[in-house]
Amino acid sequence: MARKPTYEELETQVQRLRDTERELREMEEMLQDKITLWQLLIEQSKDGIVVLDENGAVYAANGRFAEMLGYTEEELRRLRVWDWDCRLPKEQPLEYLRSSNESGSSLEVRHLRKDGAFIDVELSYNGAHYNGRKLLFCVHRDISARKLMEKELRESERKYRELCIVDDLTNLYNARHFHGHLKMEINRAERYMQPLTLLFFDLDDFKKYNDVYGHIEGDKVLARIGEVVKRRLRQTDSAFRYGGEEFAVILPMTDLPSAISAGERLADDLYREVFSPVSGENVRITCSMGVALYRPNEDIMNFVRRADLLMYRAKSEGKNRVLAESIP
Repeated sequence: MARKPTYEELETQVQRLRDTERELREMEEMLQDKITLWQLLIEQSKDGIVVLDENGAVYAANGRFAEMLGYTEEELRRLRVWDWDCRLPKEQPLEYLRSSNESGSSLEVRHLRKDGAFIDVELSYNGAHYNGRKLLFCVHRDISARKLMEKELRESERKYRELCIVDDLTNLYNARHFHGHLKMEINRAERYMQPLTLLFFDLDDFKKYNDVYGHIEGDKVLARIGEVVKRRLRQTDSAFRYGGEEFAVILPMTDLPSAISAGERLADDLYREVFSPVSGENVRITCSMGVALYRPNEDIMNFVRRADLLMYRAKSEGKNRVLAESIP
């Protein structure tokens, strides 16, 4: 027959139970305190936080994420990941969900808001298992303002670069950009053994036009000339205001006969432009043009000098003409 415990032994066991109960209660309080702390941190986070199950449904989310997407928290719980990440087919987000692991990853994405607007988001996520379920813990940071600033900065840099290389009156490249661009085209022509031609043209009697009608009217002519030249150019060509009323056009992959024809068409286009510096008076502008073909291994300055001299010969021989060297 089993011995009955003594009063002292029963008292000891009761005390042990009380101690165990107290420890469990303290642990429960600590756990509840940690849960409350994490809930507070998650809710007060400036980042949107959402937990997804492996089917893409919202398991849990903080108010910030609902705010980012423009939904109430109740509406958000009825959504799935492709409702805001709608650029991808449903299978792809699901594959991310199911293949993610604890190591996590991060990327930049765009999310669709309830109002139809898109926001740029920096997304960090990692997988975890909880209560026998595969979950994905996601942190979303709205970087739309940063992206806008980056875009504005790139646009400012682009405009600055253009101001450095583009003539503000004609919208053609300026003389500072000419030699660097010509050198690049020469290198390309030599590498691929393609012809390269250079046109230089000067507006005839433009000083007289300025003296008679004034520089404001003269600037209007130069601006229109820039428009005409840009309309005539091919995509591979490039045109420059070389100085004053002198212009240069680089024609890659163009032999001398083709360049002469292109120059004559451009000269004809320029002549067809009618200017009216004063009421009732129409004036046409002609040009003198020189056309030079690049010679293999030629010094760049010699190439430019030949085209320039041909232009001045055209001017000295009567103006309003296109002059080239003899076709080899």
